[in-house]
Amino acid sequence: MYKILEPIKVGPMQLRNRVMYLAMAKYLSTPDNFITDRQIAYYANYAKNHVGLIVTGACITCPECPSKLPMQPGIYDDKFLPGMKKLVDAVHSHGSKFLFQPWHPGATPYGCDVSELKTVADYSLEEIKELQNAFLQAAIRAQKAGADGVEVHIAHNYLLEQFLTPLFNKRTDAYGAQNMENGLRFTTELIGMIKNACGAEFAVTTKINGNDFNPEGMTPERVAEAGPILEAAGADMISVSAGGSLTNILGMSADGRRAEGWKVPLAEAVKKSGVKIPVMATGSLRHPEYVEQVLAEGRCDMIGMGRGLLAEPEWVIKLEQGREREMHHCISCMHCMNFTSPGVSGCTVNPLALRESEGIILKEDGKGRKVAIAGGGPAGLEAAVTLAKRGFVPVIFEKKPEVGGVELIGSVPDGKSKLRWHIEYFRNEVERLGIQVHAGKEADCEELSALNPYAVFVCTGSNPVIPGSIPGIRLSNVKEVRDILADFPDDKGKQIVIVGAGLVGLECGVTYASRGNKVTIIDMLPPSDPNTTSTEQMLAVGHAMEAGIDIRMKHKLLEITQDAVKAENLENGACVSIPADEVVLSMGVSSNNCLYESIKNRFDRVYNIGDSNKTGLIAEAVQSAFDTAAALDCV
Repeated sequence: MYKILEPIKVGPMQLRNRVMYLAMAKYLSTPDNFITDRQIAYYANYAKNHVGLIVTGACITCPECPSKLPMQPGIYDDKFLPGMKKLVDAVHSHGSKFLFQPWHPGATPYGCDVSELKTVADYSLEEIKELQNAFLQAAIRAQKAGADGVEVHIAHNYLLEQFLTPLFNKRTDAYGAQNMENGLRFTTELIGMIKNACGAEFAVTTKINGNDFNPEGMTPERVAEAGPILEAAGADMISVSAGGSLTNILGMSADGRRAEGWKVPLAEAVKKSGVKIPVMATGSLRHPEYVEQVLAEGRCDMIGMGRGLLAEPEWVIKLEQGREREMHHCISCMHCMNFTSPGVSGCTVNPLALRESEGIILKEDGKGRKVAIAGGGPAGLEAAVTLAKRGFVPVIFEKKPEVGGVELIGSVPDGKSKLRWHIEYFRNEVERLGIQVHAGKEADCEELSALNPYAVFVCTGSNPVIPGSIPGIRLSNVKEVRDILADFPDDKGKQIVIVGAGLVGLECGVTYASRGNKVTIIDMLPPSDPNTTSTEQMLAVGHAMEAGIDIRMKHKLLEITQDAVKAENLENGACVSIPADEVVLSMGVSSNNCLYESIKNRFDRVYNIGDSNKTGLIAEAVQSAFDTAAALDCV
């Protein structure tokens, strides 16, 4: 038996296993902070799939604070109790324990200017007591709603951590950060207040940073010092995280550049401090075998998963049933950091993430009918797996020697290798479900007709946009980005110009730069607006800047020569010449819908999905494939 599946006692709570769903601030409440049925279905799904302990994302505790995360649950008024109770009851009905997380952003600005916010030095002693009382009343409401406890959030640069470290706290009184006892005073007093008011049967767990990537913030040494103080104050568990929007956002939720379990040493530092209460590790934990090793080595007592469970809510139950090879694993693509509208998946690899309230159940009514699938990229593979689970017999035609499509080449740039985990999932499922794959064979009407298929799914992807009117665009030193990624050159010391500052162009540029090349990226568009641009795009821009890449927005490609790129600066009309040993075109893609157009009237049921219908993200292709396959009617 896996140790991760063993029960564990956390204060008054007896957990059925050692897995906790970490707090993630999903935008599922109403604008005025009431819990919704969609939210209840979301959390209940984790409980149904045997996650031991579940905690909400940020619960609004002080609504008068100008900094607000929108559409989060409110815990500042009794009017929220009916919804809170309904949520708790739904989770308890499946045997999991449940915590609310009272939250205050402190000087972290959300939807406001930082000048509107107080620093910890600005609070009077009376105001500190008022803040503590607001947290206490939130905990009392959590208990009234039937919750098993609360998580006291001392991490991610929010209010309680701002009291904790010299990085944020410039006070000189007893609530200053001159030493760990004073820095934790707000928190330790609060823990005692909650324990006194709610009793021994109400759990108070803590979440603390082990690293802020700044010597004045939290460090592994500081968190080791904090552990025994929190235990003495009455904390029932310590969860160890890192980073935050004021120090390092990728320290809170890392992208693909971080190794699995990279925060485990921070939890280990607390464990080695001698605390007796459970210590929970976090940090891109994904695979059962890795988690099991961490526990076996005694580096922690529990593991916390946020995005890992968003990608695979059945992680625990699949482990219980010996179905590890059927697991999706989070690929750290950061797509889930974006706002998600109802009906749209919030995860690249899980087409049902945040859609739990839709109650989608696959009908097993395929009855062995054959479905031809043209294209073995993420859309074609998702369609095939979904159809096979329904009892259809999907047959994949993939013109390349192996399946994977754009996801294969997308896994090549630095920090993107985890995309292969998604491909590995598909390959495991193709093998398990006995799906027939014709690799190296491009589908055509004759091949498809020979199958006499019940339906045809066209998933032929996209083609690169290459404007032939640009002088020099066909020169030998000009490459298309997909060709580069299919066989990345071992170049060093070259001058590379990439045309196109989209996600792929930026990632390709960073990979070139990491190999010792000088990279310039040009694009006609203006710089990205952080308020309207996806998280993954903004992070890619940041990585490119850190790599020293010269990004020139509002620059229009005019001509390519054997040793330069000529472009127009659209701001001042000037023509610039950029030295280039090699030019990489990453100018976007267009739907490859030729097959669909040629066969759409030749078969009774023809569906065009993924990029061949509308170009977009892998997440969009996967969801369109799943939804189409799930809705295929049998008559």
